[in-house]
Amino acid sequence: MSEVKNRIMNESDNYILGAFKEGNQIVGMIGFRREQGIKFNHKGIIWGVYVSPEYRGKGIAKELLEEVINRGSGLEGLKQINLCVVTLNRVAIELYMKLGFETYGIEKNALEYKGQGYDEELMTYFYT
Repeated sequence: MSEVKNRIMNESDNYILGAFKEGNQIVGMIGFRREQGIKFNHKGIIWGVYVSPEYRGKGIAKELLEEVINRGSGLEGLKQINLCVVTLNRVAIELYMKLGFETYGIEKNALEYKGQGYDEELMTYFYT
């Protein structure tokens, strides 16, 4: 099991978590920030979910996501967390769905890399 802890930024509503193995070797990370402004601060955003290829399939992304969801439950007024994921990344989408995220749309050609467009699935987690 990896050790999840803060390394960069450590505010309750704006942080980056790292998953570390074998001392200080980072093997995964996830970013979270709460939206700013009176009309938007009921929402948070997960960004930059990454796990090193050799550590994928070991539950690290799940562990990081669960930590963000748990921390979010303690933020007064936070009602949902949004994220987006390339539609080709079915493994990640299935994980997000297992954790309670719901799809609310698809952004066509959301990313472009080397002339190739990629769609993104827009997902949200609602606190009840």
